[in-house]
Amino acid sequence: MQNGGPDEQSANPYYGRAVYRIVWGVFGLFLTCLGILVVFFGVVGLPIRIGAGLLITLFGANAVWSSILSKPSWAARFMLFI
Repeated sequence: MQNGGPDEQSANPYYGRAVYRIVWGVFGLFLTCLGILVVFFGVVGLPIRIGAGLLITLFGANAVWSSILSKPSWAARFMLFI
């Protein structure tokens, strides 16, 4: 097994497939909207609300951008079940 695993060496990795890109892009839009809602309507303190909301928004925007570019997103690299 080489660095990066066998799927990164293949011609069509999992993150390049159409269904994965669509589902991950929709999930990224959901995370982006959720992060914006957390910033404005969260029920915890202001610093936690802004920090958590911006972090969720960042991961969501990266998921959308990664699905457009057919690259693995930051969240997919950290999640073992993706």
